[in-house]
Amino acid sequence: MVARNVALTLVVALMMLAAGFGVGTYLAGGTATTAIITEIKTTTVVFTERITELTTVVMPEARISVVDALGREITFDKPPTRVVSLAPSITEMLFALGLQDRIVGVTSHCNYPPEVQQLVSKGDITIIGGFWTPDLEKIVSLRPDLVIGSAGTPPHLRLKESLEQAGIKVFYIKATAAINKYDVYSDIRVLAKIFRVEIAAEELVNRIEVDMEFVEKSIPKDVKPKVLVLLGPPAWGLYSAGGNTFISWLITTAGGVNIAAKFTGWPMLDYEFILSHDPDVIIVSAMGSNYTILSKEIAETPLAQTKAFKTGRVYLVDQEANDILVRPGPRLGLALRMLASILFPDTFGEPKVPTVYRISEGTDSITSAGSTIRLSTVGTTTHEVVTI
Repeated sequence: MVARNVALTLVVALMMLAAGFGVGTYLAGGTATTAIITEIKTTTVVFTERITELTTVVMPEARISVVDALGREITFDKPPTRVVSLAPSITEMLFALGLQDRIVGVTSHCNYPPEVQQLVSKGDITIIGGFWTPDLEKIVSLRPDLVIGSAGTPPHLRLKESLEQAGIKVFYIKATAAINKYDVYSDIRVLAKIFRVEIAAEELVNRIEVDMEFVEKSIPKDVKPKVLVLLGPPAWGLYSAGGNTFISWLITTAGGVNIAAKFTGWPMLDYEFILSHDPDVIIVSAMGSNYTILSKEIAETPLAQTKAFKTGRVYLVDQEANDILVRPGPRLGLALRMLASILFPDTFGEPKVPTVYRISEGTDSITSAGSTIRLSTVGTTTHEVVTI
């Protein structure tokens, strides 16, 4: 009724103004018109206050649809609050985006940043198994509203149907399937979209780009060292990084030439192939091996015939250094800096990461029985002197 009176009053006022009546004429109408004016003024104030109130109301967050690395369109009504990460690189991304308070489960390999293990020890985050062996029952018991997996990891893909049957949403990013920095940036941005932290994602990408640009503009242009990366000790098989892998992209971007670039995925090479390409630098993922045993093993293989070995340019990367090299995530800029330092120490200095070691003696001293080699923590202090 009030709304109807207001409407009629406004119509009358507008008609009188249109007919040429001034405010004085309208007010001269006596008590009735004065009452109408009073009602108009009062109602206008109330109406104005109501408009102001409406403009300050926080509207519910809109549903968003995001396409994952498997090409599936997944809708989120609101940002997830209980998240399980199935890969170390995913965990690193979530922390880098400031989403650590959303994480309830990670793998036993998720060790960075250090806050991860602190939260695990406090019981705020639960270990749900290994990177290759996630435990479905543990994941379900945490009642997550989102599980994030790697599209390049078969055990993660096998969880999809079981998780969905349990009513748990699962989303895949490229992660281990990433082949360059653009894939890493895409992963960061898609996660940011799910959690509505797009600004944080752009800030993170910009910080990575600063490191990338510094390295790329400083790389010597007149030489491109040939590089061999071995994923584990030779006794495990001469597994390397093919041309369509993240590690191969790092080698190329750091100014090197990946001798295994003609292959795809993670090929197992043979010594004949390696010797025919005679790498200038060999990088071996130590995988927690005993450095003394690993050094002796390398010295007793045909790798000792390579230029890399003869010139003391065989590097062992372990623990933090290994994680930085193999995880396509927020430490991408640091990975490129580390690799550039290995390839061009005269330009970039020796690697600053403590767990990069170099076999610094030549062939004679290593292959001679009873001789010693120095495994130096490159760029810092001597790690140890070992006798073989």
